[in-house]
Amino acid sequence: MKKIFDTEGLLKNAIPSYEFREEQLLMAEFIANRLLETGNAVIEAGTGIGKTMAYLIPAILHAVEHNKRIAISTETKALQKQLIDKDIPIARKVLHECGIDFSYSLCLGSSNYPCRRRFEIAKSQGSFKKKDLPEIENLQERFRSGVPFTRFDVRVDNNFWNTVSREPDSCGLFNCPYFNTCLFQKAKREWSQSQVLVMNHYLFFTNIASSKTYLPQCDIVIFDEAHSLESIGCSQLGFRETYETLIDHLARFMKRSRKRHLLSVIKDNDIMERAASLLREIESESSRFFESLRSLCAGKQHLRYCETLLTGERLVLLLRDFITPLNAVIDDIENESERIEFEIALGKLFTTYKNLESGVYLHRDEFVYWIEGSSKDMFGDIGLYGKPVDISATMEQEVNTFYDTVLYISATLSIGDNFDYIIKQLGICSHVTQLLKSPFDYRNQVTLLLERENILPDSSEYIARIARTSSEIIMHLSGNCLILFTSYAMLQRVKTELSDLIEYPIFAQGDFNASDVIENYCNTEGSVLLGTHSFWQGIDLPGDLLRGVIITRLPFSVPDHPHYQAKVDRAASLGKNPFYTLQVPEAIIRFKQGFGRLIRSRTDYGIVAVLDPRIINKNYGALFLNSIPLCKKIFNISEL
Repeated sequence: MKKIFDTEGLLKNAIPSYEFREEQLLMAEFIANRLLETGNAVIEAGTGIGKTMAYLIPAILHAVEHNKRIAISTETKALQKQLIDKDIPIARKVLHECGIDFSYSLCLGSSNYPCRRRFEIAKSQGSFKKKDLPEIENLQERFRSGVPFTRFDVRVDNNFWNTVSREPDSCGLFNCPYFNTCLFQKAKREWSQSQVLVMNHYLFFTNIASSKTYLPQCDIVIFDEAHSLESIGCSQLGFRETYETLIDHLARFMKRSRKRHLLSVIKDNDIMERAASLLREIESESSRFFESLRSLCAGKQHLRYCETLLTGERLVLLLRDFITPLNAVIDDIENESERIEFEIALGKLFTTYKNLESGVYLHRDEFVYWIEGSSKDMFGDIGLYGKPVDISATMEQEVNTFYDTVLYISATLSIGDNFDYIIKQLGICSHVTQLLKSPFDYRNQVTLLLERENILPDSSEYIARIARTSSEIIMHLSGNCLILFTSYAMLQRVKTELSDLIEYPIFAQGDFNASDVIENYCNTEGSVLLGTHSFWQGIDLPGDLLRGVIITRLPFSVPDHPHYQAKVDRAASLGKNPFYTLQVPEAIIRFKQGFGRLIRSRTDYGIVAVLDPRIINKNYGALFLNSIPLCKKIFNISEL
């Protein structure tokens, strides 16, 4: 590792701006040793260590030398692309100097790949609009060239892509005339021959849900940005079914605007007529069932329930009676395009049926079930939800004891110097840990402003004080500030007051999509950026783009959401204090993410202001302060 990471190591030749960081070398050596020993590891690598190279190089070396395959899972597709386009090519260049070569692949969900057969069928049936002609020609040329492409290589709207994207339920595999040139199958063949697979957490859990049939078997798993694993895992292993999605699935079979609907392709008239009759019953029963859910909610945004939904029993039975005979007649449909669309529609409806069955009868003991409305008025959609309360047992069985080695890596995994929270949350066994502090000089790069004025977040005066204090900080720094909120409602109220207090441009999450808001901020000197949950992490604004981060409130989750209520109840049932074992650790992880937005390099400097007085006035406040680097503290605006 020293040959690569030392002062005059190989990395220096591969990265023009390379600087030796002892922490990076220590991390690389730690990972190399752990891979030899096998077993799991939890590693916190502070900002600026260069954690990506520190795990890529030893892991790839080990994989090549021991004929192993690595899965690297990160949080987003953007981070996947960064690994594929930037980081892994650097690692490859360095390892080439050591006489080591390896193959790697980008892994995406199958709907990100086009289906040639669906494209040709849609084209022959005139399913496209006149405005789509340039894109039709573009796709046709891409298919003809044989060069792989995905959803992200073409600029088409969602309706166009949904017409040509791969649908697992309709894939004819070897019976497809385009099987040998299928871009998805080509990607899968490439995956099976690659030593390094780069995916995101969503796809990793999709693979678990499919009994590990989607991706090739791996020996080593590296979770980058591991702090987000639990929330993503719960979402991917759960479900959401709404009235609108169910009606959309049903409409595929007998859409009133179509002269020839899917049921009309069934040869057996008795089955077709029975299915049509059932379809009308299902549509009526769907309306009754989801209206009953709306009544149960009684104007609330969401409602957790713990008993069978008797009003849904008939809908579940009708769906079963509709799906079963249709499944038996698929092979009798002679027209290929009709059979494909029939299979797609039936597959989607079957998934919805199984989810509704689970939600109505509460089939899964490890799940929490609830009803949630998209809005509080009577016209908003209503949905049935189910999620696992705890994924630690799934992680232990399907991940931590299944692979040779699993590495959990992030800049924010510890509480103080303790990893107990993440270890219990993710069922991590047979593990070792490493905590590496950031090499940045936070004492000189960061001034931490703590609010002593004891006006608490639930006070009527709080919004006005936040706006006033924020305006003073913004004026001292001449803008270029990020203000972080824990709710969109609070963001809007502060934005309204702040706009009367400052003349600097304000760009707020929700005004446009997130990427446009950030781009506008970056292109406007002296502006102010306001954001909620997703802005606490993943935003990289180096140098003078960011002079101040203002945290308006300690980021505790609101304990009124059913999934969170169930987690709190579970902790209490185990004899634990939910506040200190769940709510505080979770908030600290998010707080560390928000704090980390400011300093992205050795030359960055600025102010982090925490305007929630509980960080000083409450006993647990010390846990938050002890979890961030030591920096200069001030307690009022005049000290700025």
